Parts: sequence; structure tokens; C-alpha cells
Amino acid sequence: MKLPDLLRYGIWGVLAATADANRREYHMSTTWLPHLITNSITLLLPDVLRLLIPSKRKPSNLVEDVMDEMVRDNPKYVVYVAPLAAGYILSHPKFNIFKGDMGDIRVAGLGLDAIPHSATGFALTVLVQDTLQTAAELEPTNKSLFTQFVRWCNEHPSLATFGVLAALTFIWEYGEYRVHNHELELQGGDISKINMMWSADDTARDVIANFLGWSAARLIGRR
Repeated sequence: MKLPDLLRYGIWGVLAATADANRREYHMSTTWLPHLITNSITLLLPDVLRLLIPSKRKPSNLVEDVMDEMVRDNPKYVVYVAPLAAGYILSHPKFNIFKGDMGDIRVAGLGLDAIPHSATGFALTVLVQDTLQTAAELEPTNKSLFTQFVRWCNEHPSLATFGVLAALTFIWEYGEYRVHNHELELQGGDISKINMMWSADDTARDVIANFLGWSAARLIGRR
């Protein structure tokens, strides 16, 4: 077993322990279950592909080829997905950076949660950049509309990565808003008893942190 695989399994184990701790602390599945499922998919995707797709088979299309190169056989894959998992691991009841005294800490207007947010924004941006470049290199002459779109995105990485990050940020923050309100309703408005923290100010800081990570990744990419 290779080191990147051991790292993924180790991260998943800590993630599962965090989900269980939050389950026992808050007695609601609205936060721990979606985070556990989402991160399990991202962390264990290489193993799923190895089980479903024989290693000796020849990819029949660009998507399969890219999944082989970027996920199944890529030792760097763990680096792309670790920050997302770390963000949830840091919500463990014993050292939660999203609420309580640690949640109130501010540095340059940002909380401690800006660290996993910016790291995730950085990792996602690099993942999209590397995926587009890999796809463009695998199909350099194909003239289908899909491959032409992929090459266009690869030639405009700032716009492409910004769009992907903006879309995922909106989906994620809207999901947090819905879960936060649902948990508040279940607990009669007592914010101390809920797992998911959300506010307009917090959302603004999250967006800033995400795009600080994007800016750093694009700056390194240009160099």
C-alpha cells in the first residue's frame, strides 16, 4: 500500500471519528451525515475507481482518461481533497474553530475557519487547473464540442477556476444556511445546541477566504 493511500485512509478515519463525536454531541444528522458522505466520496473515490474499472483496460473516452490520470492513479490526489476534510475535522466538539471562544477569534477580520476555507479554495483551484491541463494534453487534436470547451477553459484558467469556485461556494453556503435554520428550529432557537453555524457576516468571511485561496493558486499558476 502506498503512502498517499495510507494518508487518505488516515484522514478518513479521523473524519469518521469527528462525525461520530458531533453525532453524540448534537444528536442531529443534518450536519455530520452530509459532511461524512461528501468527504467519504472525495477521499475514497480512487478506491472506488480501482474496484470498478480494471487497471489494464483502455479508456474509451476523455472523461475516463482524465479520471485515471487525476484520481485513480494520481499520488497527488490526497493533497487536493485533504483541506476539505480538514475543515470538517476542525469542527470536533473538543476543538471546534467555528463556535465558542475559538470561533470568536479574529485576525485581520477573519476567523480561524479562514484557514481551512482558503486552503480548500486553493486546493480546488489547483485541482481544476491540473484537470483542465491534463484533459487538454490527452486530446490535443480532438475537435468535438466538449474537448474544444475543455481546451478553451484550459486557455482561460482564471475564468474557469473562478466560475467553478463561485458555483461551489454558493451551493455550499446556501446549504449551510438551510441546515442552520433547520437545526435552530429543531432546538427552539437555542444556538448553543446546534452544530451548523451560519450568519451573513460569516458567509462574507468564508467567501473572502475561499477567494484568497483562489488568488494564491492563480498567482502561483502564473509563475
